[in-house]
Amino acid sequence: MHAHARLTAILALGVTLLHPMSQADAEEFGFSSYGLGGAAFGAGATPPPGTYLTTVSGYYQAKINAPVTLGNVELQVGSKLAFFQQATNGLYVPDASVLGGHLGVAVTIPMGHIDLKADVTGPLGNTFGAETSGWGLGDITTRVQLGWQQGDFAHLAYVQVVAPSGRYAVGFQPNIGLERPGIDTGWAFTWTEKTSKLQFNGAAGVTFNFENTTTDYQSGTDFHFEWAVGREICTGLVVGLVGYDYRQLSGDSGSGARLGTLVGSVDAIGGGLSYTTAVGKTPVVLSARHYEEFNVERRWDGNMTILSGTVRF
Repeated sequence: MHAHARLTAILALGVTLLHPMSQADAEEFGFSSYGLGGAAFGAGATPPPGTYLTTVSGYYQAKINAPVTLGNVELQVGSKLAFFQQATNGLYVPDASVLGGHLGVAVTIPMGHIDLKADVTGPLGNTFGAETSGWGLGDITTRVQLGWQQGDFAHLAYVQVVAPSGRYAVGFQPNIGLERPGIDTGWAFTWTEKTSKLQFNGAAGVTFNFENTTTDYQSGTDFHFEWAVGREICTGLVVGLVGYDYRQLSGDSGSGARLGTLVGSVDAIGGGLSYTTAVGKTPVVLSARHYEEFNVERRWDGNMTILSGTVRF
């Protein structure tokens, strides 16, 4: 695999660790602790040894197509949100090999702004229109991955942990964090066909959510699959199609899940590109993607744009 294809993996890692830009309903507030759309070009590649810094910006706007629980209130059909987030990701890949592969350790710290306009049903059953907005820290994520390179095929296994460290308060509040610990684990691959310069990528994972003890809400277990197919049209520039698929494997539970054991799903497709270059002797990777959601069941329904930039030290 070319060096620029391996470097693109740092973008896949940084975006994956971004707190959710695409939100999965039937979980509390309709937010998933895994950021759909995070894995795309270079999804299965581990970059060369070194220290990397990635900055990721994402914007998600949507309407809700089924009620969701937000603390002690419910957001009704037609409620709208606009969510912007900026995250900083640090990744370290040591020189030493582990089990014949290369280890990667990363931490992501997100900040976000949410603008929420909703029809709200309160604890006493009264429904009213309301708006809220605000900035805050998101939930900090740590990740460990181990990747292998076999000719033009690269793949990796990963585990990442979401800590409930973000801005959160019960009720109709501009929450950036979820107050919900989570563990996500999965496998990703990248295969580049040299003659056609086509690149095929996929990433599958399962998210295990823990209870939000503040609201006694236990979100269900999630499955997600992300993919990207692109072609290198000139040195360092890959352009193609991207997408993701989400299915909730088990329903919600706990006394806070007043709407029942809802199960959500969504698919999305869009276009994307990644560009690898160098400024002097410093490798730089830039990426852009846009997703449009469809086949939405019991979740937020919208679109998402992600922009990323990475430098290697």
